[in-house]
Amino acid sequence: MIIIGLSGKARAGKSKLCRELYNAAEKLGWDVFVKPFAGPLKQYVANDLGYTKDNNPDKYREHCQAIGAEKRKENPDHWVSLWYKDMLDERKDEMRHSMRPALYLVDDVRYNNEIEILKSNKVKATLLFVKHGLRDIEDPCGEWRSHESERISNKLETEKEEVLKEIYGFDFVVHNDKSEEQITHWANVFINHLSSNDPCLCEACTAQYEMRAPDPDKIDAELKKFLDDIPEEFPDDE
Repeated sequence: MIIIGLSGKARAGKSKLCRELYNAAEKLGWDVFVKPFAGPLKQYVANDLGYTKDNNPDKYREHCQAIGAEKRKENPDHWVSLWYKDMLDERKDEMRHSMRPALYLVDDVRYNNEIEILKSNKVKATLLFVKHGLRDIEDPCGEWRSHESERISNKLETEKEEVLKEIYGFDFVVHNDKSEEQITHWANVFINHLSSNDPCLCEACTAQYEMRAPDPDKIDAELKKFLDDIPEEFPDDE
């Protein structure tokens, strides 16, 4: 089982990348599931209150934020616990019916405890932080962006990539400002990376996984290390 968690500012394109990853894995014959942390919350707002992202987006967001905050105030791990239970139950059921590789996509990583469970030994997810780069995002100054569910991603957006990886535990920082064709190519490359028994994490390959240009200084450093590791003299053939 492979799990990918995606974090980043609202409307930075996490759902778009998620769809491309879904399609790339499905083409390889994998079983693919989208399991957002807010899944149980969104289901309640849609089924019990009648608001959806399509029929009333403002009321939908309002109730999701209010109810989500209320439950987190009672128990910070309320939604994380529901997500983990649902995922395990679904995986157990799937294993009884399929032996194919399974990919779980979590496209709404917003809170510290969500990052923590994804990086824990019981989940071991690959964690992506999505930056919108040069691409304009919808409603960048909307009042709703000050809600607690957006604060962490807003803060992390301003952090350097080294900090996101070394301090917050993200595996890759993806720059989502490329063309549709480039994003589709990226998804195929990334899924192949995850399916490899010995994935390459050199600077050139990491740049592909993050949709950015390679850092020449890092490549030079890797080349220097490679050359330094070569013995000055090879033993004579006997």
